This record gives sequence, C-alpha cells and structure tokens, in this order.
Amino acid sequence: MKKKKRIQKQLVAAFLVISLVCGIVFYTRFQISAEIDAVNVVYTKAEIPPRTEITEDMIIMKEVPSRAVPPNAITDPNKVIGKWTVSGFGIPKNSMLYDEKILAKEQLPDSAILNLKENEVAFPLLVDLETSLGNSIIPNANVDLYFRSKKDNNEGKVMYGRLGANVRVVAVKDAQASNVFQNEGKQEQNDEQNTASTEPSLASIYIFAVPSELNGALNKAKLVGDVVPVATSHSYNPSAEGEELSDEEIMRYINGEYEETEEGGEETQ
Repeated sequence: MKKKKRIQKQLVAAFLVISLVCGIVFYTRFQISAEIDAVNVVYTKAEIPPRTEITEDMIIMKEVPSRAVPPNAITDPNKVIGKWTVSGFGIPKNSMLYDEKILAKEQLPDSAILNLKENEVAFPLLVDLETSLGNSIIPNANVDLYFRSKKDNNEGKVMYGRLGANVRVVAVKDAQASNVFQNEGKQEQNDEQNTASTEPSLASIYIFAVPSELNGALNKAKLVGDVVPVATSHSYNPSAEGEELSDEEIMRYINGEYEETEEGGEETQ
C-alpha cells in the first residue's frame, strides 16, 4: 500500500516537473517570438538581371526579425510578381526586393517597345494641343492616321486621305518624355516635393504600334506633309478646298506615283 502511494506521488511530481518544463519552454518561445516579431519578406531564389519581368518561381518567402527589415523592403509577393527590374540594376541571389528597384511594365522608359506585338514597330508623332484633341487620346486607344499634303503646288490644293485605320496608341509622352497617362487613362500626378507645378502634363508625342509595312509610308508622309491622328469615325477635313483621296491614291501620292489628269481623274506614272 505504501509502495503504491509512493508511486502515485512520484507520478504527480513527474507530471508537475514536466508541466513546469513545458511551461518554461512555451513561455521562453513566446518571449523570444515577441521580441523578434518575425515577418515574411520576399527574397530572390536566383539572380535577376536588369529589365527582367519577375515571375513567381524567381522569389521565395522567408521569416526574418522585423528589426532587420528595411522600411522599403517588400513583404507582399503580389507586389513583386509581374513587375520589372529597373534598367542597370539587377538583384543578386538571396536578396530582399525593394520598392524603388522594381517598376510596373507601363512605368519603364521603353514600355512602348515592350507592348509591341509581332510584326509591329513603334511610330512616333509630334503633336500639339489641337492634334492631341486636348489630351483626350489615351494609351490603348485606336485612331486613324490621316495624311495632309503641304500647300506647295501651283494650285495650292491640299491632298489628304487615310493612311492607317485602327492604329493602336501605345504611349503618350510629354515634353520631358514622361508618361502623361497611367494605364487606366488617368493623368499622372506631379510630385509636389519635386516640382512646384501642379498643372497636368500636355501630350507632346504619341507612339503608335503600326504594321512594319506601313511604317515606311508614314515616315515618307512626314517628309512631304503632315500625319494627323483622328479619333472619330468622321474623315479629317483640313480645308474646304482640299481634295480627299482614297487610301490607295494616298499611298501613290506619297510614293510619287500619283498624277492628276486634266479631266480631274488620276493616272499612275
């Protein structure tokens, strides 16, 4: 009987000791965890070169003490995937990623080139407040490109007609070559700390995505006249005295193959 009671006392003591040890262990871990305050941070699995799109297989999440995390380090993987590393700055293996070292695709200086599809080339066109329709033509819009000849012939006539239909706008830049619009068509806001002006930027140059076979004709058109973007379904009419030509006739005119006959028709050379 005494032996049985002694065993019971030993079991109770052992239970108390184990409980005390577990309590100390859990308390210590809790204190350490509270002191460390671990957070998940985005790290690179391998080196990422400059101007590279970041994909999910390039990154990994690691727990580190919050005190060791710089304020601009990225902790959300969704803010990294699909972004691009900036030009001239790669990211080494096992490194944190920082906000200022990655950009959205549309923020890259050459985003217009990256948005080109197969068999498309970038065609730049200087514009003003009138030809930009008061900043109303935004990226990803489709416009028609019309040609207008200069009044340099004896009769002073203006030849005009459409060169390209449904041409896609890939970028709208201001005089400082900065994007005027965001992807959604909203105007970029000026940083008040960097500039005293709060006026919205005005479009100075459009970049269009045009078929490679049309690019040559458009560049010739700029030498012998003007190229004007039209964002409506109506034909552009620069002058009441102008003569509108068909698309085929405009191409002949630009290539120097158009010749007007006395009867008012046309013949090719």
